[in-house]
Amino acid sequence: MNAWRSFYALGLLAFVAAPLLLPYGELAQPATWRWTGADGSRLLHLSVNTLALVSGTVTLSLPIGLGLAVLLFRTSLGGRQFFLFLLALGLFVPLPIIVSSWQSFFGADGWLPLGFWHGPDYRPWMTGLGPAIWIHALAAIPWITFIVGIGLTWVEPELEDEAAQVVGPWRVLFLVTLPRVRASLLAAVLFVVLQTAGEISVTDMMLVSTLAEEVHTQFTLGDRAALARTLIVSFPSLLLTWAAVLGILSHLENALPPLAPPFRSHRALTLGPAWLRFISVVGLVIFLAVPIMSLLWKLGLAGEPREWRLTVAWHFLHAEAMLKGTDLLAMIGTTFVTGFLVAGLALMGCWLARDSRWFRGLLFGILTWAWVTPGPVVGIGLHELILLLPPGPWKELLYYGPSPVPLMWAQAIRALPIVVVFLWPIVRMIPREMFEEARLHGAGALSEWLHVVWPMARRAFAVTVLAACALCLGEVAASVRVGTPGCESFTMLLFDRMHYGVENTLAALCVLMLGSLAIIGIVGGCVSVWMRPYQP
Repeated sequence: MNAWRSFYALGLLAFVAAPLLLPYGELAQPATWRWTGADGSRLLHLSVNTLALVSGTVTLSLPIGLGLAVLLFRTSLGGRQFFLFLLALGLFVPLPIIVSSWQSFFGADGWLPLGFWHGPDYRPWMTGLGPAIWIHALAAIPWITFIVGIGLTWVEPELEDEAAQVVGPWRVLFLVTLPRVRASLLAAVLFVVLQTAGEISVTDMMLVSTLAEEVHTQFTLGDRAALARTLIVSFPSLLLTWAAVLGILSHLENALPPLAPPFRSHRALTLGPAWLRFISVVGLVIFLAVPIMSLLWKLGLAGEPREWRLTVAWHFLHAEAMLKGTDLLAMIGTTFVTGFLVAGLALMGCWLARDSRWFRGLLFGILTWAWVTPGPVVGIGLHELILLLPPGPWKELLYYGPSPVPLMWAQAIRALPIVVVFLWPIVRMIPREMFEEARLHGAGALSEWLHVVWPMARRAFAVTVLAACALCLGEVAASVRVGTPGCESFTMLLFDRMHYGVENTLAALCVLMLGSLAIIGIVGGCVSVWMRPYQP
């Protein structure tokens, strides 16, 4: 077992820690420490913007996500499975598509153009901190719903049943259920904060300067001194965030419900009339989906005066399918491979960390630092590491291309910390007696993995594969720095094209991607339903 831990630890240091540390080599340059008053003011402004963006996103998305989680996971709602399916598809919608859909809805020349939604120079996209918070909140709502919803299924039903004998369902919810999901709420907030602070897809379009966006900009401009000064300012906050996240993760571990299998049935909470619950969920789903529908409107818009034509929509959709359809399918396939590998590495890491304090500290220390590091910094470090590699066949895979390997590497670094946090409670829940019995019968490390860990965690593994795929599919901040010629992410293509406004071609690409994901989701759901009667 120690040999497995040593091998895994070396992999962590080489493939995760090294790219994270390389950008800070710029701090040794003399130009890094030549500061001006303008540098200090600019970096203070970036820090304030980052804090405002994160705070606004959490404030807006958390109540909506919590409400949806309660309605979908703990009430007897008609069409519950259908709504959960739609919300699960929302996890796979990348940020560039969400940005593009709201451009085509509220932006200049949009479906519902609003003067207050765009900047004073009437740019073809909405700008400002308010729209940026709005877009990030919409992207966060499905994640919050599922993170909190899963926590709601872990609440001990006996506690709720005992309280229901004394008080009504609303008081059961506020006095028993919600206090027992404090850990899940905290995990959801942590997820939203770190994902929002490290992303650039929205802030780059909304012209909102944040620390992550500044790193991306300075690297693009080639101003290494300014880049290093940005890293200096962000480094103390990263250290504090890193320490805080480690403390929060430790608290989450202690705050989890008792380690019992979460298969016990819960009594549905009767929170208001059934018709009101149904209308509330339908209204929220329509609210989230209407901007996506505006892409279909933009797809067929042509002529002067502008009018929608089916022939125009079909022309652009067919043309982009012929040009980019293969790239789209290749990206989806690569993403699912990456998600499967990331989930496998995360499950193995959690298993190895279960009974080893030093390995657990190393695993969570490195991966927490990877999580709090902004995406552009991860991409820059990975790019520099690839450049430092000696000549060899690996250069073709990692630099000259065309190859998806660098993209998969960047996506894995960004997704692995989150997947480990998702899987750790499941692996921790496996009874110690099962491991002890296996070892008494002479089981080695591989046998323990196959006969104890895998049977107990395979369902959670399947769920986290999908979560990892969703994270990898929308990753732009790090991937934009490491793509090889001839093999760029389809999401990065959307990110590049949306800078020119939402025209027919971009709308066609977004619709193609959404349609492909919807078809895959429908087929997967049908197969799951078809196989369910045959499951033991």
